[in-house]
Amino acid sequence: MTQSCRPVLSIGLPVCNGAQYLREAIDSILSQTWDDFELIISDNASEDETADICAAYAEQDPRVRLIRQPRNLGAAPNYNLLVDDARGRYFKWAAHDDNLRPRFLEACIDALEANPQAVLAYPRTDVIDGAGRVIGPFDDGLDLRGETAEDRLVAYLRRNFMRQRGLCNPIFGVIRTDELRRTRLIQDFLASDLILLAHLSLLGQFAEIPETLFDRRVHAGISTAAHTSHAARRRWFNAGAKRGHWFSDNDLALRMVHIRDLFTAISELVPERDARNRCRWALARLLATDPKWLYIDVKYSLGLRPSWQQSSQSIARAGAH
Repeated sequence: MTQSCRPVLSIGLPVCNGAQYLREAIDSILSQTWDDFELIISDNASEDETADICAAYAEQDPRVRLIRQPRNLGAAPNYNLLVDDARGRYFKWAAHDDNLRPRFLEACIDALEANPQAVLAYPRTDVIDGAGRVIGPFDDGLDLRGETAEDRLVAYLRRNFMRQRGLCNPIFGVIRTDELRRTRLIQDFLASDLILLAHLSLLGQFAEIPETLFDRRVHAGISTAAHTSHAARRRWFNAGAKRGHWFSDNDLALRMVHIRDLFTAISELVPERDARNRCRWALARLLATDPKWLYIDVKYSLGLRPSWQQSSQSIARAGAH
């Protein structure tokens, strides 16, 4: 692919002070069996070697394009600007500390080309530690093939969002760019990646590739471990954001923000009135009849969260069930 060609896929890699694993992550992208892509890296005002590493790759490979931010925008704006800048009809976010196995892109693109109803394709995942050792598989269980937005939304909420399972691997799958741009992308509140997947479930099917092609790294420096307080997470999501209701220190209040956003997304993304009403009633029934979502938030509000010092083992065990 030459620089003047429009790539089929745009890969957006947001990074801030991620030098430790960055080369390994980029190498895993550039060595894919499917290569009709551009890699856009947005360096969020890093203070380590990140910018130099990215610049070297951009000089060596015409598929790589580097954007350097003069100040730290926060994670959410840095993620979202990559979608705005994408030229491909498919888009994928890539983390600076995860690895793709060689067939990742090929398998996901093939799945989307074969199924026009799918908006997202993702493979199965292994969790790895800081040294790259495989801890175990994580079963996302989000092969959502329902024919209606109602069916897919309810299936997604039951399997993932209402259980707060700890990882959100499909967000790093391959997504149809036009459909992704219809959503609100990554918003300025905690667990907005989970909400984004709910938005996408309203727009189409999720195709899980029955092959392990993604290595998700869990280590002491990941965002959820490095930013443990609400204030720290608020700054990480959006460096310019002021304290507000969407970053309440109360997890119950935060879940109310999530639920309100889900109802708003139904209004925005489901065009047919009857389908919208079915989605609203399905969501209301689910919230009324499944008390587990409330139990989870009460437990979290009491401080009974998983220890991120033992995150690798706990996440791997959760994914095995």
